[in-house]
Amino acid sequence: MDKKTLRILLGVSAIILWFMPLAYVDMQGFGGGMFEGMQMYQTGQHIGGIAYLLLASSALYIFGAWNANNQIMIIAAAISLGISMLFLVQAGSSAAWGLLSLCGIAILSLVVALKKDPQPKQPEP
Repeated sequence: MDKKTLRILLGVSAIILWFMPLAYVDMQGFGGGMFEGMQMYQTGQHIGGIAYLLLASSALYIFGAWNANNQIMIIAAAISLGISMLFLVQAGSSAAWGLLSLCGIAILSLVVALKKDPQPKQPEP
């Protein structure tokens, strides 16, 4: 697969994962009532605030991949990784599959952005 395509797919998958469950609240300990056994999930929309920066950094990663600008991709991937890890630390054991996948995509995006493209050999005169 072409590197540009892989980088764009990583950015698009991070944007899609923003809409998936990032954390959940289990209502088991609320002592009966209508909430007994209910699980509520939070996505990036429900968290708001800094989660929108996570969405913007994923879009910035796509922009950097489209224009083949490694500096923008490294900065955007580092921002995504930092925010994802912050959410993971805050959620703790309530982290849902979307947040864990988002952390994995952010790590992979940073590794791909830091990997240098081989320079084409110049013909010797």
